[in-house]
Amino acid sequence: MNQIDIGSFLLDVKGAKALNESQVQEYADLGVGSYLNAPFLAPQDNRVNWNTSEYRAAIGKIQSMHTSSSLKIPILYGLDSVHGANYVQKAVIFPHAINAGATFNATLARMMGLYTGRDTKAAGIPWVFGPMMEPARHKHWSRIYESFNEDPTAVSILTSAYIEGMQSQKVAACVKHLIAYSNPIDGNDRSNVNASSYELLNYYAPPFKAAVDVGVMSVMGSYIALNGVPVAANELTSKALLRHDLGFKGMLVSDYGEMYLLRRDHKVVTSDLDAVDMSLNKTSYDMSMTPWDITFITHGQKLLQQRRLKRARLVESVARILKLKLQLDLWNQPVPGADVVESVGDAASKAAALAAGQESIVLLKNEEAVLPLKLPLSSLFLTGPSMDDVGYLCGGWSLYWQGTSGNGMFPNGISIRKGIETILGLNGTTLPYLGGVQMESGNITSADDFAKAKLFAQAATYTIVALGERTYAEDGGNKDPQELPPGFATYVEALAATGTKIILVLTEGRPRLLGRLPTLASAVLWAGLPGEMGGQAIADVLFGKVNPSGKLPYTYPQTDSFVNLASPYYMRNATHCINKVYGNVSACPTEYHFGDGLSYASFEYSSVSLSSKSLSYSSSKQKNTLTVSVTIKNSAAIAGQETVLLFMTPPPTRPTAETKLLKRFLKIWLGPGESRELKFDLQPQDWGYYSNEIGAGLATTSPSGTYTVFFKGSTDCNNQQQQQLCQTFEWSIPGSGVLPLQDPSKSPVSGGTLTHVATMAVVAAISALVAW
Repeated sequence: MNQIDIGSFLLDVKGAKALNESQVQEYADLGVGSYLNAPFLAPQDNRVNWNTSEYRAAIGKIQSMHTSSSLKIPILYGLDSVHGANYVQKAVIFPHAINAGATFNATLARMMGLYTGRDTKAAGIPWVFGPMMEPARHKHWSRIYESFNEDPTAVSILTSAYIEGMQSQKVAACVKHLIAYSNPIDGNDRSNVNASSYELLNYYAPPFKAAVDVGVMSVMGSYIALNGVPVAANELTSKALLRHDLGFKGMLVSDYGEMYLLRRDHKVVTSDLDAVDMSLNKTSYDMSMTPWDITFITHGQKLLQQRRLKRARLVESVARILKLKLQLDLWNQPVPGADVVESVGDAASKAAALAAGQESIVLLKNEEAVLPLKLPLSSLFLTGPSMDDVGYLCGGWSLYWQGTSGNGMFPNGISIRKGIETILGLNGTTLPYLGGVQMESGNITSADDFAKAKLFAQAATYTIVALGERTYAEDGGNKDPQELPPGFATYVEALAATGTKIILVLTEGRPRLLGRLPTLASAVLWAGLPGEMGGQAIADVLFGKVNPSGKLPYTYPQTDSFVNLASPYYMRNATHCINKVYGNVSACPTEYHFGDGLSYASFEYSSVSLSSKSLSYSSSKQKNTLTVSVTIKNSAAIAGQETVLLFMTPPPTRPTAETKLLKRFLKIWLGPGESRELKFDLQPQDWGYYSNEIGAGLATTSPSGTYTVFFKGSTDCNNQQQQQLCQTFEWSIPGSGVLPLQDPSKSPVSGGTLTHVATMAVVAAISALVAW
């Protein structure tokens, strides 16, 4: 049940990292069950993390020592492979999850999970701490880029596909973080969260339910206190919600040092012994990511001796841990993945990463159809701190925990500059380039550079400026203000004053305020954090090799008021944030809306219709089905992809009266002049909401009333010119309006079923506990 960071027993030997074997032997004799992490979490003498051979050798030695101990139980090794196997040398670093959210393409999400799992397993590691399940909520939160979307339905669909891809490689996904971690009160990572039962069940729980439904093998807790109760001691979240309501049968692991935060941060106990006592007795946690020592074991032994902890509680957790090890076949393959070692960094994974990057790029502005750029170009100037820096395209969790800038450490990396020059290199074109401004401060690099930049811009028809955020991870991003450095606008304004047309490329993990930057640009591309292949993806979109099809995966605020940063699209109209619970209506200027995204093609929506304008609840599923039809036509002379977003506005009787909610999405390809009719089937559960209290099982309420169905996030059904995209229907249901969902006791067993796992797990658990 004790998980140890490998950094606690690595030695520096001639510039390399080596195992302290006597320490490993001690851990093996004590029954440590799991290890985690990479050898280099921060830059050290320009070393990057191990290659597959180094990982496999170290893990092989650890496994040998553990399986030769008296317990003879293999360890479970876990790694933060957040976007590709980002801690394994030569593995392709994929776009971050927020980019996957912009694709609205579940197939690409599945491929991202598949290659992340495969390349992690190639290092002998069968357990990945991901994906993150939280919808992107507070816009200052520094982990937004690890989220798949702002919308709970989109997160549910995309993460389910990702999990299926990963676990198809016999690698266990570990979904995180239980629960509501993405809406900290002050926007800072690890700050506490307040959320009603309605919000927990309807905004934050659906992705976890979807994960359980596809058989996710493990779940991770979180650092926060939820409604004043630390998650590490929260019976409501880990027992009532996760185990009972969602039916999760798999293994639950704490976050890094989470149990001990009960004393150090939350201050609800006065000793680490009491912290372990509180956590194990109040929650269903199975494994403690302690992670620097074996005090969790000694505390557990003492609690047993003092009869403060029941042996049956430990058997329950050990059984779930051993079940996971059996599912991963660790007794037969303690260092899995030998068959895929040579695949790391292969053409297939590069192609998948490139496709994900290409489909994630969002075209937000395109005045006078300045894009795509046409060849041959008379003149072009490239500038900005992200223009020739692969590290800034990858962000945090890239080679190191906090990421790193530069190009040299990214063997598969293609910067934006390189991607553009590759396209133009066919004609032998050379391009002027200057970094121009510093990423973190926004300061001009030098007076000479500033003067040169203005001369280059004056001579250029087009100037492409790539800028955004420095690299960071977790609370390492808390300190940054919401607005991008003012020096960025000063620099771009000076370039624009020369008469060049500015094309702005944003490389950022969260929506930093842009100030006057959009007004200075003729075109704006949101690139997010598109990974190692991101430079090529961006260049392909700029020059029309790829028609942009990304849709903005979150609301992009224009100001940093609390309500503007904390309000998702479904608590907004075009100009205001609306919170029915608090009776608030506040002005919320928005730079860009959720679902915004232009194309070089032109897609026309027509013939929106419903199969019925009036529905009444029936025991027959067919009679409850509402079919929504729409015709999409590409009226342009070029082919393209369109993400069709279907929204619904509920009646005001709903507890929070959301302005709209995404219910379905589909990405389609249409050739020039081609049209296609789409049909979407909806059931009462789709327009209902979870209404029971947590712990009472899941049940949905679908209030009677008028519902509005419409397409495209920017549609205003009160605007007469847009009403052709909207339809309404009346729904009625007799009695309480409560529709029971699947009985949690009949939910699929996470990770599938095993014929003899239960017996073996209990026997092994008893053996392990006897040693205690």
